[in-house]
Amino acid sequence: MTGKPERRLVVFSGSGISADSGLDTFRTSGGESLWAQYDPEVVCNFECWEENFSLVHEFYSRRREELGKAAPNRAHFLAVEWEKRYNAELITQNVDDLFERAGARYVMHVHGFLTAMRCTSCGAQWLFGYRRFAPEADRCPRCGRLESVKPNVVFFNEPAPRYAEMWRSLESLTEDDVLIAIGTSGLVLPIGQIARRCPATTILSNLESAVSPRDDDFDHVVHGHAAEIAPKLDKLVADLMRR
Repeated sequence: MTGKPERRLVVFSGSGISADSGLDTFRTSGGESLWAQYDPEVVCNFECWEENFSLVHEFYSRRREELGKAAPNRAHFLAVEWEKRYNAELITQNVDDLFERAGARYVMHVHGFLTAMRCTSCGAQWLFGYRRFAPEADRCPRCGRLESVKPNVVFFNEPAPRYAEMWRSLESLTEDDVLIAIGTSGLVLPIGQIARRCPATTILSNLESAVSPRDDDFDHVVHGHAAEIAPKLDKLVADLMRR
């Protein structure tokens, strides 16, 4: 006789999960965000990034330096604990490496990785670390080109190769499973719509109520800073996973 399939836990996160680590979010309800300081159509647009090569690399050099000074917060460590306890699948829109530094075994980065570079000419990818980009030294290690070296981050109007894997994971959830969304505005990937259609039990954990995603898109809602709500969130997940 075939036993009942193991209950799955999928953790879907956005930049808000790293806010308590001191990293700026891209969008906040108050308007204080990275996009308030830089025009995304200039620094994060695949159709014109080469025309703005210096500014693009200045923007991402600053972000790498900030990331190098940051540390994982309680939300990252909690997600890693779920990975150990429930074999949770970690899917993130974030390009930082705080999950990995918290001890995660595998993270699906659907929008790329800040501490890596990619050559759009030959396709080479390589780890870069937290340092600033230096045009005189940081050419592609495979083909030697400079003008085609970009941060290995998915820009607007650029294909996102990990989306297919992400959709397979989300669309395969059943009524026995649990989906938790943490720190996401829902403006790039419509997690509220996904939650409404998903047969799994759904949880939203954002700092505050927002227009998108809406609280009523989810079965359970827990608002607040990671350090404050982690015990409550952990108990809710534990209760749902042992139903």
